Amino acid sequence: MSRARRWVTAVAIAVLVGGLAAVAYFSPLMSVRTVSVQGLDSPSSVLSQDQVLKAAQVPKGRPLLQVNTSRAASRVAAIPAVETARVRRQYPSTIEVIVVERMPVVRVETDRAIHILDRLGVPYRHYDRGTKLPPDLAKLPVLVTPNPGPTDPSTTTAVRIVGQLPPDLRGSVASIQASSPVDVRFVLRNGSTVVWGDETRGEDKAVAWRAITTRKGSYYNVSSPDFPSYR
Repeated sequence: MSRARRWVTAVAIAVLVGGLAAVAYFSPLMSVRTVSVQGLDSPSSVLSQDQVLKAAQVPKGRPLLQVNTSRAASRVAAIPAVETARVRRQYPSTIEVIVVERMPVVRVETDRAIHILDRLGVPYRHYDRGTKLPPDLAKLPVLVTPNPGPTDPSTTTAVRIVGQLPPDLRGSVASIQASSPVDVRFVLRNGSTVVWGDETRGEDKAVAWRAITTRKGSYYNVSSPDFPSYR
């Protein structure tokens, strides 16, 4: 093939690709007909599909390539109950919004309010003190720490520890006292105390907890799970 013919072929291909891109960008044939929401199927979900769609602000009828998926995802992620959000195109005519909701782990109580924190220590649901909480939130353990929040090491350590507890042990906890990341303690619903320590060796500490709390006492220490103690 001569150089001139190759050049003509290359130009023709470029024009064709450009034409197809223009069709995709402007044509109503590849416009938004459906906006779907994924991730709201948990029994503890507090978000509705309408809330997510309203935040996403994806107009139907707009060509898919003209939809700014990053901005739409940012708008959805701004909803307090959303941990992460992704928005993607599904050709030929769908925009899919994928949401990960925050899940409640602990609650923090102040003189005036109750704050629900997720696994990252982010407070995302708020109630006036004295408000009757939904049953699932009323069962959450109370976190007691000097500076609760997602940037506080004691908070983030405590919520990770609680989130990793086996369900039977987690359900027995009334409150968590976290004076530092290496001094985490549980006050149980029966009034006894379990000293956990730091977040290392969680599985071993859970085994020690189950074993030692069969002994009569009110103060149990499993911070060194090989040598648990009680009194």
